[in-house]
Amino acid sequence: METKINKLKEIDKTKNPFKVPDNYFAQFNEEIMSRLPEKVYVAPRPVLLWDKVKPWVYLAAMFVGIYFTVNFLTRNAEKAQITTEQSDSSSQFGISRPVDNYWSTVSITEEEFYQFLEDQMVDDGYYDYMYNQYYLN
Repeated sequence: METKINKLKEIDKTKNPFKVPDNYFAQFNEEIMSRLPEKVYVAPRPVLLWDKVKPWVYLAAMFVGIYFTVNFLTRNAEKAQITTEQSDSSSQFGISRPVDNYWSTVSITEEEFYQFLEDQMVDDGYYDYMYNQYYLN
Protein backbone atom coordinates (compact mmCIF):
# COMPACT_ATOMS: atom_id res chain seq x y z
CA MET A 1 0.00 0.00 0.00
CA GLU A 2 2.82 2.31 0.84
CA THR A 3 4.42 1.74 -2.50
CA LYS A 4 1.38 2.96 -4.40
CA ILE A 5 1.20 6.12 -2.36
CA ASN A 6 4.92 6.70 -2.83
CA LYS A 7 4.54 6.31 -6.60
CA LEU A 8 1.82 8.96 -6.59
CA LYS A 9 4.09 11.33 -4.72
CA GLU A 10 6.82 10.81 -7.25
CA ILE A 11 4.68 12.20 -10.10
CA ASP A 12 5.58 15.75 -10.92
CA LYS A 13 2.45 17.87 -10.48
CA THR A 14 3.73 20.89 -12.35
CA LYS A 15 4.13 19.02 -15.60
CA ASN A 16 1.02 18.00 -17.62
CA PRO A 17 1.14 14.24 -18.33
CA PHE A 18 -1.13 14.54 -21.40
CA LYS A 19 0.23 15.70 -24.71
CA VAL A 20 -1.50 16.67 -27.92
CA PRO A 21 0.34 16.17 -31.19
CA ASP A 22 1.62 19.33 -32.83
CA ASN A 23 -0.81 21.03 -35.21
CA TYR A 24 -3.55 18.56 -34.23
CA PHE A 25 -6.46 21.01 -33.97
CA ALA A 26 -5.40 22.94 -37.08
CA GLN A 27 -5.81 19.80 -39.18
CA PHE A 28 -8.67 18.25 -37.21
CA ASN A 29 -11.49 19.28 -39.58
CA GLU A 30 -9.61 18.27 -42.70
CA GLU A 31 -8.76 14.87 -41.27
CA ILE A 32 -12.34 14.13 -40.18
CA MET A 33 -13.74 15.21 -43.55
CA SER A 34 -11.26 13.01 -45.40
CA ARG A 35 -12.39 9.96 -43.41
CA LEU A 36 -16.09 10.47 -44.20
CA PRO A 37 -17.54 8.76 -47.29
CA GLU A 38 -18.53 10.92 -50.21
CA LYS A 39 -22.11 12.18 -50.02
CA VAL A 40 -24.20 11.23 -52.99
CA TYR A 41 -26.26 14.13 -54.23
CA VAL A 42 -29.87 13.21 -54.84
CA ALA A 43 -31.90 15.68 -56.84
CA PRO A 44 -35.12 16.68 -55.06
CA ARG A 45 -38.32 15.24 -56.48
CA PRO A 46 -40.51 17.90 -58.08
CA VAL A 47 -43.70 18.58 -56.13
CA LEU A 48 -46.75 17.98 -58.28
CA LEU A 49 -49.72 20.31 -58.30
CA TRP A 50 -51.97 17.53 -57.00
CA ASP A 51 -49.72 17.07 -53.97
CA LYS A 52 -50.09 20.77 -53.17
CA VAL A 53 -53.87 20.87 -53.67
CA LYS A 54 -54.78 17.50 -52.16
CA PRO A 55 -55.29 18.68 -48.53
CA TRP A 56 -57.58 21.50 -49.70
CA VAL A 57 -59.63 19.15 -51.88
CA TYR A 58 -60.07 16.75 -48.97
CA LEU A 59 -61.13 19.61 -46.70
CA ALA A 60 -63.67 20.86 -49.25
CA ALA A 61 -65.05 17.33 -49.72
CA MET A 62 -65.45 16.99 -45.96
CA PHE A 63 -67.47 20.21 -45.73
CA VAL A 64 -69.64 19.26 -48.71
CA GLY A 65 -70.33 15.90 -47.06
CA ILE A 66 -71.28 17.57 -43.78
CA TYR A 67 -73.56 20.00 -45.63
CA PHE A 68 -75.43 17.22 -47.44
CA THR A 69 -75.68 15.11 -44.29
CA VAL A 70 -77.17 17.96 -42.27
CA ASN A 71 -79.49 18.86 -45.14
CA PHE A 72 -80.65 15.24 -45.45
CA LEU A 73 -81.26 14.85 -41.72
CA THR A 74 -83.19 18.11 -41.36
CA ARG A 75 -85.39 17.36 -44.39
CA ASN A 76 -86.24 13.93 -43.02
CA ALA A 77 -87.08 15.46 -39.66
CA GLU A 78 -89.35 18.05 -41.32
CA LYS A 79 -91.09 15.36 -43.41
CA ALA A 80 -91.63 13.22 -40.33
CA GLN A 81 -93.07 16.19 -38.46
CA ILE A 82 -95.42 17.09 -41.34
CA THR A 83 -96.51 13.46 -41.66
CA THR A 84 -97.22 13.32 -37.93
CA GLU A 85 -99.20 16.54 -38.09
CA GLN A 86 -101.17 15.26 -41.09
CA SER A 87 -101.99 11.99 -39.40
CA ASP A 88 -103.06 13.82 -36.23
CA SER A 89 -105.29 16.22 -38.14
CA SER A 90 -106.63 13.47 -40.39
CA SER A 91 -107.59 11.23 -37.51
CA GLN A 92 -109.13 14.13 -35.64
CA PHE A 93 -111.37 15.45 -38.43
CA GLY A 94 -111.40 12.51 -40.83
CA ILE A 95 -109.86 14.55 -43.63
CA SER A 96 -106.44 14.64 -45.20
CA ARG A 97 -105.25 17.98 -46.48
CA PRO A 98 -101.84 19.62 -46.63
CA VAL A 99 -100.88 20.91 -43.22
CA ASP A 100 -98.72 23.86 -44.23
CA ASN A 101 -100.59 26.99 -43.16
CA TYR A 102 -103.99 25.47 -43.95
CA TRP A 103 -105.91 27.11 -41.12
CA SER A 104 -104.32 30.48 -41.74
CA THR A 105 -105.76 30.63 -45.28
CA VAL A 106 -109.25 29.19 -44.59
CA SER A 107 -112.05 31.52 -43.62
CA ILE A 108 -115.23 29.82 -42.42
CA THR A 109 -118.05 31.04 -40.28
CA GLU A 110 -118.99 29.63 -36.93
CA GLU A 111 -122.14 28.13 -38.40
CA GLU A 112 -120.13 26.28 -41.06
CA PHE A 113 -117.81 24.94 -38.40
CA TYR A 114 -120.68 23.58 -36.30
CA GLN A 115 -122.27 22.08 -39.41
CA PHE A 116 -118.97 20.33 -40.17
CA LEU A 117 -118.83 18.92 -36.63
CA GLU A 118 -122.42 17.73 -36.85
CA ASP A 119 -121.75 16.00 -40.17
CA GLN A 120 -118.74 14.25 -38.67
CA MET A 121 -120.79 13.09 -35.70
CA VAL A 122 -123.53 11.74 -37.95
CA ASP A 123 -120.99 9.96 -40.15
CA ASP A 124 -119.31 8.37 -37.15
CA GLY A 125 -122.61 7.42 -35.46
CA TYR A 126 -122.05 9.60 -32.40
CA TYR A 127 -125.10 11.73 -33.11
CA ASP A 128 -127.47 8.77 -32.60
CA TYR A 129 -125.59 7.70 -29.49
CA MET A 130 -125.80 11.17 -27.94
CA TYR A 131 -129.48 11.56 -28.96
CA ASN A 132 -130.40 8.26 -27.39
CA GLN A 133 -128.46 9.00 -24.20
CA TYR A 134 -130.03 12.42 -23.70
CA TYR A 135 -133.64 11.96 -24.82
CA LEU A 136 -134.37 8.26 -24.24
CA ASN A 137 -132.91 7.82 -20.79
